[in-house]
Amino acid sequence: MDHYLNLEPTTERPRLVLVAGIPGTGKSTLAESLARHLRTPIFSMDWMLGSLVLARAITDENAVEVVDLQLTAAAARHLQLGIDVIVDVAGHTRETRAQWRELTERLGGVFVGVECVCSDERLHRERVEGRSRGIPGWHATVPWQHVERMRGLWEPWEEDHLVLDSAVETRESSLKRVLDVLGDL
Repeated sequence: MDHYLNLEPTTERPRLVLVAGIPGTGKSTLAESLARHLRTPIFSMDWMLGSLVLARAITDENAVEVVDLQLTAAAARHLQLGIDVIVDVAGHTRETRAQWRELTERLGGVFVGVECVCSDERLHRERVEGRSRGIPGWHATVPWQHVERMRGLWEPWEEDHLVLDSAVETRESSLKRVLDVLGDL
């Protein structure tokens, strides 16, 4: 990410919305709804991974680094052009979230963090095990054990951000809450 911190910032104050959470919490659904509503590009880790797998451009050893670089480059360029961006990633570490904030602010943008959770474990598991995401080159879903592993790796989000619980909020109410935050900027 460091390579992009010295780009010339924009004066237009674009927004980067980081939609983060463990698999199956509704982050991609929210990010896609937000992108459609705002007519804004969305950069998704899973979609990028799928395309790079199809191109045989990544290995188990370099996948995370390559995809992080691709996501960062795409988001940085759009921010530099003054274009709002939505980033759909796990964002499970404080460091990752801080890097996205720093990139956004260094390029003249406004960072908005959104954490997606699902407080109903039965519903969460049903969603994960019953879905087929339709991403070319990528897995239809992940095993429940991966979700549990990611939950264990999740680092608390201590900065100011929006938390949305897909077990109690509808897709529409979650979208409205994010739009309300964006409207206040």
